[in-house]
Amino acid sequence: MRIPEQYYSVKSNILFCIAVPLFMMLFMVIYQPRFFGNEPILRAEWEENDGFCLPIVCAITLGVLTLSRAILCYALVRHNLSRREWILWQATEWVVACLFADLFLSLFFHMGYFTLLPRILLTGFGLVVIPYVIYWLAIEYTDRDNRLRQAEELIQDLRKGVERNETGMVRFADDKGNVKLVVGAERVISLESAGNYVTILYDDDGKLVRYSLRNTLKAMETLAGSSGLVRCHRSFFVNLSHVRTLRRTPQGLYAEIGHPGVDDIPVSKSYTSDLLHLFGN
Repeated sequence: MRIPEQYYSVKSNILFCIAVPLFMMLFMVIYQPRFFGNEPILRAEWEENDGFCLPIVCAITLGVLTLSRAILCYALVRHNLSRREWILWQATEWVVACLFADLFLSLFFHMGYFTLLPRILLTGFGLVVIPYVIYWLAIEYTDRDNRLRQAEELIQDLRKGVERNETGMVRFADDKGNVKLVVGAERVISLESAGNYVTILYDDDGKLVRYSLRNTLKAMETLAGSSGLVRCHRSFFVNLSHVRTLRRTPQGLYAEIGHPGVDDIPVSKSYTSDLLHLFGN
């Protein structure tokens, strides 16, 4: 199973990167967990220097998490990690943070690197269980609500299609062939590629609806052609019945849609000739 797309949200990952070091600092200030077990000399040294060591350890954690989540959001979004890979990724990022924290503390206290490492890993694991679990529960709760909302929207669309007995219904399927959205061809405004997803923009009784479907524009070319949608860009299909004007700007040709709140759709040079011909007819 793939992880929900909310895990790739830049906003949620920024909040996570900030929240974990803050939680660590507050927890260690309030409860004063010991990195050094029952060794009185090292415990006294930590208590004497925690005003310096604690911010450095939290800063190391912030740096590792920021780098890890940046890679996740921008480099791995197209890979779409499985849940097993996601758990391994989180475990790895925290082990790396502990390794760097151990390097700093071993140099600061003049101790062997591998002498401190087991206690650093154990203490670090205890510190991050709560924020990681809270983050996981929040994302799963949001994903469940989104899936329920999409299911309700699909049911409403199916009901409206049956009630109206519309002809020319378009059945949009995901990459596994499962039909996820059924909508009248004349109501579809555009298709937009977004990585491994296609965003379907359609008019639902005057209300604009954007529905994200896991698939590619390449896989939808046959479906789009039979429903009046025309490819105008590498990332866009547009329904010419919704195009008000074709406007040329210094940046290129754009299709202006006759619906408020819909951005102009770019037309690339390779599709300009065919689009102008179809639009004129």
